[in-house]
Amino acid sequence: MGMLYKETELPAEIERTRKQKSAPYKAPTHAGGLFAINREYFLSLGAYDPAEKKKGPLITINYKRVIETWFDDKYKEYFYTREPLARYLDMGDISQQLELKKRLGCKSFQWFMDNVAYDMLRKYPELPPNLHWGELRNAATSQCLDTMGHPAPSLMGIAHCHGFGNNQLIRLNAEGQLGVGERCIDADGQGIKLIFCHLGTVNGPWEYDETSHLLFHKKLGKCASLHPQNNQLLLLPCDPVNNYQKWNFKQITPKW
Repeated sequence: MGMLYKETELPAEIERTRKQKSAPYKAPTHAGGLFAINREYFLSLGAYDPAEKKKGPLITINYKRVIETWFDDKYKEYFYTREPLARYLDMGDISQQLELKKRLGCKSFQWFMDNVAYDMLRKYPELPPNLHWGELRNAATSQCLDTMGHPAPSLMGIAHCHGFGNNQLIRLNAEGQLGVGERCIDADGQGIKLIFCHLGTVNGPWEYDETSHLLFHKKLGKCASLHPQNNQLLLLPCDPVNNYQKWNFKQITPKW
């Protein structure tokens, strides 16, 4: 539940009813203002939330206003699992949006998931809770695991801990998935990598030992390590006395 709005493949239920590939089809989201609708009907639905931010990093405030207005409690938690810092954001007053929802007699978000976005959980299953989240600091250098602003697929890096989250906001869930934003973290012979999460899965290969502070890759049988000379992130045989293999999760609160 990361509020991903990009187009994905059509559900089979819709595909088999279309006579032509160019035929329009129903979808649970739209991209911004790129749609046509009767103006009076649009305004009767409340139009756009007048308190929404237009651009920039504060887009998360828009997400939170939508979440707290329209989502059922169960689905709110999935969003906050993916975006844990959003809990701390001041989203402003949503009383008008809640009153609008009541006045229109809107159905529940569960109804929306069952009847409109019914294929969503096939591609993006319900998220397990986070066991740990925050900055992931190396014990030897006190530097943080960082995407370095690179898109997936790419090698992860290490950088000064800035406390803003974003590219340093790491999550480890109860099924071993290590992630940042909409992406996942895995490893191979080249190093520790930012990858596209495997569609339809929420599990992963990682295990964190809270006693030794080792981050263990179960599939490859090695531990996440920082090379002391070149700062490269890689997997090495586990050594519980090597501080370059020890990692500490530190929860943070927003500075914005």
